[in-house]
This record gives sequence, C-alpha cells and structure tokens, in this order.
Amino acid sequence: MLQADDFVSSQGWNIYPMLKFNAHLGFQFNELPFLQRIEAAAAAGFRAVEFPSPYEFDASLLADHLAQYSLPLIQFAVPAGVTKGIAALQGKEEEFRHGLLQAARYAKALACSDVHIMSGVTTQDDAGPIFKGNLEYAVKYFEDQGLRPLIEVICTQEMPGYYMSDFSKAQQVLETFPSVGLILDLYHAQLLTGDAADILARFYDRTVHVQIADCPGRHEPGTGNIDFAALFAALEQRGYTGWIGCEYRPCGSTVAGLDWIKQLSA
Repeated sequence: MLQADDFVSSQGWNIYPMLKFNAHLGFQFNELPFLQRIEAAAAAGFRAVEFPSPYEFDASLLADHLAQYSLPLIQFAVPAGVTKGIAALQGKEEEFRHGLLQAARYAKALACSDVHIMSGVTTQDDAGPIFKGNLEYAVKYFEDQGLRPLIEVICTQEMPGYYMSDFSKAQQVLETFPSVGLILDLYHAQLLTGDAADILARFYDRTVHVQIADCPGRHEPGTGNIDFAALFAALEQRGYTGWIGCEYRPCGSTVAGLDWIKQLSA
C-alpha cells in the first residue's frame, strides 16, 4: 500500500497511523487519461480521491468508475469556468446559481457531500459583497440539499487575482457562516504567511480537509522547506480524522514520487 495507515504500518513506518492520504487526480497520474487515473490511484494504494471538476463526464459514468475501485470522492468544486470560479464576479449571479444546481446533481450521483465554492479571479471593487451574497445563497441551498460548502485560500502567486487569497477574508467568511468548512492547503498557507503550522493551529477547528505540497515548487513533501513531519504530528495529536489530499505536482512519475512518505519517516 502507498497510502494511509495500512501502508505506513505494513512497511514499518508507523509514525502517522491515524492519517489518511487521498489522491488528487487533477495533479497526480496526469500521464494517463482521466478515467484511467481512478484505476491507477487504486492500484497505488489510495483509498479515496478528489478532483475539482467532474463535469466533463456523465455523473453515472464517474460514479461507476469510483464504485468499481471502491474509491470515495472527497470533494469537488462548483463549476468554475475560465475565471477559477465566479462566486465573487459581478453579473454572474444567475450563472452561479445554475452551477449550484449542477453541483448538487453531481454531488448526489457521486455520493460526495463536500463542495468547494471557488471565488474566482477578479479585480472588481465590489467583489467582497458579491461573494458574500452568493455564498449566503449557496449556504441555504446546500443546507436543503444536505451538502456542505467549502472555501479555500489560494495564494496569488499560483492564481493571480484570485479573490479568496488571504486568511483574513477566510476568517470573516467562517465567522459569518458557521456551516462553511475550510479546505486548508498547507502549500498556500506557507507561501502566504511563511508559517503553515501557525495557520493550522489557528484554523484547525474549521478545517474539514487538508491539502499538501512542498514549498517552493509545489512538489512532493520533502522537496522543499515545509516541516511536514511536525505538521502531520500536530494533526495526529489533535485527532484529525479527515483526509489529506496530495495536491502536488510529481517531480517524475506519480508512483515513483510516492516514496516521499518513506523518506519523511527516515
């Protein structure tokens, strides 16, 4: 196994027995066509996957592939378009609401209750009120559908102009909307603040999903300067039961790069 407690324990690296790592099919196994990535993730030992946009495929087809390999989908995003989301964009309110309907249909078909609402790339002065209004609508709609809306702070170095690009904005959203969960990407946290551990401590109580990549470079843990041993230990000590998404760009092939967990425990 190359994932989760069984992999760690079976190889004698029982340092994070409670943590669960899922594949991110938008970043990993990109050497394969998308549907084949599901099979490859299972073959590599992953027990869950995430990917942002399922809409290219029929929902029942995706559901069948995931079920065939016993891989739950952890989270995906509302249709994002070319602007990496439209929730903060003026004049896109109707399109945003249509996207919520589409996301809800896919969420039910794929048995996934966590849906990421991406703010989008914008320089508009009224982006804040627009985002708040759209999120308020989404929170109410998703509550009726049994879904949980998620937000994520994404640094502008990776996505120039992205609205939800600092943790002060995220804090305001989380205080305003108690049902909203946080995707905590430790790579973005490190780039933005230089202290991913502090962000983890401050936002842990609202974090429902963690994503990882080393900094700089956004490659496997161990290729940069983030102290993942300390971060993983902190997650274990806090009793984190969610998934940790491997949202990094493999330096080489995906499978060869999965040796990072062995290197991290050395």
